[in-house]
Amino acid sequence: MEKSEVQNVLHRHSLPIIDKNTYLFYQFCDCFISVIEWRSTISECQIKIDFLQLLNNYNVTVADLFTLVFKLKNAIEQVIFENGNLSYALQSEIDSLTLQMAIDLELNFETIINSNQNYKSENSNLLTEYKKAVDLSNIVSKTNPKGIITYVNDKFCEISGYSRDELIGKPHNIIRHPDMPREAFKELWDTIKAKKSWSGVVTNMKKDGGQYIVDTTVIPILDVDGDVVEYIAIRHDITELEQTKQQLRNINKAMKNKVDELYSMTNTLEQKAYKDKLTGINNRENFEDIFALEIATAKQNNIPLSLVIFDVDNFKLVNDTYGHQAGDTILIDLVKLIEDNIKNGDIFARWGGEEFVILTPSTDINGACNLAENLRKLVQLHPFSYVENQMTLSFGVAQLSDDDNKKTLFEKADGALYEAKKNGRNRVEGCKV
Repeated sequence: MEKSEVQNVLHRHSLPIIDKNTYLFYQFCDCFISVIEWRSTISECQIKIDFLQLLNNYNVTVADLFTLVFKLKNAIEQVIFENGNLSYALQSEIDSLTLQMAIDLELNFETIINSNQNYKSENSNLLTEYKKAVDLSNIVSKTNPKGIITYVNDKFCEISGYSRDELIGKPHNIIRHPDMPREAFKELWDTIKAKKSWSGVVTNMKKDGGQYIVDTTVIPILDVDGDVVEYIAIRHDITELEQTKQQLRNINKAMKNKVDELYSMTNTLEQKAYKDKLTGINNRENFEDIFALEIATAKQNNIPLSLVIFDVDNFKLVNDTYGHQAGDTILIDLVKLIEDNIKNGDIFARWGGEEFVILTPSTDINGACNLAENLRKLVQLHPFSYVENQMTLSFGVAQLSDDDNKKTLFEKADGALYEAKKNGRNRVEGCKV
């Protein structure tokens, strides 16, 4: 009401600012805002006829009606902008809804003016120019309540490839693209038959079989009794925009696949760096890093930690007799057998050649010796390929003491392994704390 353009309209037509009129204006404004907020139609606004009748009583013109409507739209956008919420998409939606409301209000206003025999040629000229502007910037069509095309503008013919004669009198599904799901059109018809506007993105098919994508709004036009007279569809061609978005999606997908591929390669390289190439368990370098951390953890938390070192007895004879390929196969089978019989949390690694280590946290010397003895018996009874005689292992076991470090703990376990070999192999020797 404070906008100068609005005040000029009211003053020019001597429309008094009395409580009744002001209240009616506020009711109409509330209805206008509700249409935008709920994306409904002005047809559902019962106060609109009273509002338009008030304007007609004071000979307000169609031009002035448009001024009031679009100044109200601008005021709403200004408030939203000041609150920091006016995006391009929201502004476009408000503009589209306002255009729908203006068309609906204009049709109702014309009916009221005609009923009072007060229609003026200047309004007709203005409406013609307004419709011309809509025609030039949008793809427009009209259908009767049964969906038969009654009007198409030049832009519709241009983008679809059909002539006007080929479209008029045909059902609107003449341009339906097979990729569009039937559910989408059911929702559209359910909405507009309920006398509400429908908006959405639709893929249509050209006469030559090509496709084009449009942002579509379908508006039911009602007579003074509230019955549907026709449907007007206003479309914006967004084919290029959608194609660009699809290209970006494809690029993003390709980039994601590339990132996943690089991540997988990195993991593979990391695994290769930390794993023994033949057996797949920890290699010596990785074990030494873990060894240092486990010693620090055990001392900090005052928990036991034991180290088991074992060696395959007479393995050189296996390689010399059956070849290195046979030796490799035996080592792979041996590692699998050991892995299946140690507990979760034990760190198993190949120290070099046929020598292996097991670091077993939270385990004292007795527990580690029991583990070693169980593994010794399993291996002795296991039938390995290539060799006729039983394979055996020699074990050395040591527990971490307060004054031990990585070097001294390893030396104790290695010394125990030496004792096991010296004492006849196929046995477990433990170094007492």
